[in-house]
Amino acid sequence: MQEKTKRDMILDAMQELMNESSGNAISVSDIARKAGIGKGSIYYYFPSKNDIMEAVIERSYSMAIEKSKELATTANISAFKKMEIIFRACIEASSELKRQEECSSFMELQQSALTHQKFISFLIKNLKPILSDIILQGMEEGSLTCEYPQEIAEIVLIILTVKLDNHLSPASAEEIQNLLRAFSWMQAKSMEIAPENLEFLRI
Repeated sequence: MQEKTKRDMILDAMQELMNESSGNAISVSDIARKAGIGKGSIYYYFPSKNDIMEAVIERSYSMAIEKSKELATTANISAFKKMEIIFRACIEASSELKRQEECSSFMELQQSALTHQKFISFLIKNLKPILSDIILQGMEEGSLTCEYPQEIAEIVLIILTVKLDNHLSPASAEEIQNLLRAFSWMQAKSMEIAPENLEFLRI
């Protein structure tokens, strides 16, 4: 059996169990039984149950991330169009999280602060290098100025992921819209960006 296949079996088993009961009630033995493999095999791939849970979450959002990575490396797309792609990827990932929350069996797990923190951390980690490269592209195109591309990329993603996730700092739809407008204005001023290029932030 190939390693990738066995790892996916573990994740599939965990996903099924999470759909049936609270994540806290699931044991490694339960996962092994559901996957039809030995308990020792699980520890070969994952140090703990929490690592399996994190991998399940990561796999759920990887499609949106991979799509954004592919589009963001396309040569004939402008920097601001690529920024919009990143923004849409954040929205799509956040929507996926909310869809899972609608399942009552998923509710307890997905509403925990720890799970949402992992979700945000995953998005920032994977999108930061992409957005940093996009900012550099914008500088080369002459459409923006920025002295700290990597740091600005991280700040932008922290704001977007936290507000779009809307769990760590809950706000109404109107409050989120107003914050994104203010954020757009701040970026336009500090990075010398034409306001119309950030119109996509006005959701």
